[in-house]
Amino acid sequence: MELRALAQQVDAISRRYAEVYGFERDADWLVLKLQEEVGELVQAWLAKTGRQRDKGLSPGEIDQRFALELADALGMLLALAETTGVDIERAVDEKWLVWDRRVSQRAGESDEAWAARTSPDPA
Repeated sequence: MELRALAQQVDAISRRYAEVYGFERDADWLVLKLQEEVGELVQAWLAKTGRQRDKGLSPGEIDQRFALELADALGMLLALAETTGVDIERAVDEKWLVWDRRVSQRAGESDEAWAARTSPDPA
């Protein structure tokens, strides 16, 4: 997983953004910005699912807006993790990936078999 490197890159971009526009960027700002981005994601989802007016956008543009709002929310979350010193890869492993390992172990699957089954296909 390369979330940590992505978090560092997004955090650096976010820091430059704050410098360019001259505001204090701290963890509090990032939490508020994350909330703003999640709100925009919800708006994009409503449009994508036909529960909001399309504002003159084509279906493709609506899909693209949804994807970009997902990226905004993820970016703010990654920047928040980096700013607050959270190792996001470790946290995801401890919160999410451990579940799959536990279920596999209960089923008698070895750690190696689990890793082979869950690793992304390099092709």
